[in-house]
Amino acid sequence: MSNPAPAPQGGFLAKILGPILSDPPWAAKSFLAASATTAAGIGAWLTDLMSPALARGGASFLGGFLLGWAIRKTVKLTLMIAASLLALIAILKTTGWIHLDWTLIQADVNHILDWARGKAQGFKEVLTGYLPSAGAAGAGTFFGLRKK
Repeated sequence: MSNPAPAPQGGFLAKILGPILSDPPWAAKSFLAASATTAAGIGAWLTDLMSPALARGGASFLGGFLLGWAIRKTVKLTLMIAASLLALIAILKTTGWIHLDWTLIQADVNHILDWARGKAQGFKEVLTGYLPSAGAAGAGTFFGLRKK
């Protein structure tokens, strides 16, 4: 009797990206439906059967879906990193290895949050300019955020 060969182990990058890409957006039914709608819209537009509105709506949904999926993955990863850093800071603070000036930290955090708000507003304006259908993009973002 022969034993089956062990499954090949992935590299460092595969181990890091594995949990992030374990649930790809293209596996969602709504993403596949929007992809088919976009393809059908492009085909109908190229054959002069209809206007490009169907393709624009489908592409906006796809863009919003990918944006929502990326936001959800980014938030998860950020929360894991932030929790790890807070635990490390708490350990170092209780052992007396570091001393923190909380007023300076609070001022820096407020400065960073103000900067992030400005960048997010600019990103929102760029997206609304490039996505022709804000309603479809909003629906796509909603479905991308809640994809499991």
